[in-house]
Amino acid sequence: EDLGRATTERYTIRDIERDGEFLGRLLIENDLDSLRSDAYLSYRAAYIIAVAIQSIIIMAFLAWTYFSIVKPFEDLREFASDVAGGNLEKPLKMDRGNLFGAFTESFDIMRSELNDARQKEYEAQRSKIELVAQLSHDIKTPVASIKAMGEVLEARSEDEKTKERLTSIVSKADQIDVMVSDLFAATLTDLNMLEAENTEQESSILNGIIRDADHMDLVISEGISECIIMCDKLRTTQVINNIISNSYKYAETAIYVSSHIDEDSLVVSFTDRGGGVSEDDLPMITKRFRRGENSKGKPGAGLGLAIASELMEKMGGDLEISNADGGFRVTLYFRIA
Repeated sequence: EDLGRATTERYTIRDIERDGEFLGRLLIENDLDSLRSDAYLSYRAAYIIAVAIQSIIIMAFLAWTYFSIVKPFEDLREFASDVAGGNLEKPLKMDRGNLFGAFTESFDIMRSELNDARQKEYEAQRSKIELVAQLSHDIKTPVASIKAMGEVLEARSEDEKTKERLTSIVSKADQIDVMVSDLFAATLTDLNMLEAENTEQESSILNGIIRDADHMDLVISEGISECIIMCDKLRTTQVINNIISNSYKYAETAIYVSSHIDEDSLVVSFTDRGGGVSEDDLPMITKRFRRGENSKGKPGAGLGLAIASELMEKMGGDLEISNADGGFRVTLYFRIA
């Protein structure tokens, strides 16, 4: 009974022997609560040490993961955003110690090559602009001289046939001048360098622009409604020159100009009596290098109305075309200031 209780209560039990003869057992009572407390403290210390070691290992792994995988990936993503935004000057730092080291070098080489290609493209664009500008100048200068001499000779001539021929020479000179201007404008548009500097202008300036463009005296105008419009005078002159030149070329009739104010726009219409164009051609003739069926045998590159439409958009306005009143109508919308 004592042995059972001693075992239950965790006594220390020692056998007592003398000369090999078993004499009995010694029962030593232990402080069980103290033993349990010591054991608990030992287990707790071991647990804390184990958790601390595991935490250090996890933190070290997370740090390695961030600096070797996550951070390089974020750098690559930021680099891709810079490249997509056109920033090709910022290099990508290379670190062969992370998993993306080889990719980083490849991406930076790609950036460098793209930057070089962009610089070469820019230089090519500048060369193209300079070439076209020089050609425009070289062509316009003699054409202007031919036109001036033709006008002088026309004024002095008394022979009707000679006057007609001189008038034709002046008209052809104007056509060449318009075509060269369109070529230069088309080049600038292709390079996204065609700009319009909008300023507030009195609508009455349109009367002068129309009058200067109508060297054949075919325009019949009701006068322009008075208001303040937003436009670039130089670009507006180019638009109206193209419209009137087109009517000269394809209609060869009177050109009727009318205008009215519609809410926040000044609407100006140019209508000839040349029979118009086919309905199938209407959607296409404001596209570059597209011409209607009635243009066969006529000089031109199909740029006039396309350039006019693009210039009106640059000025915040619009250009519409239609068949009306037995002819072709071009309607311009100028934004009212």
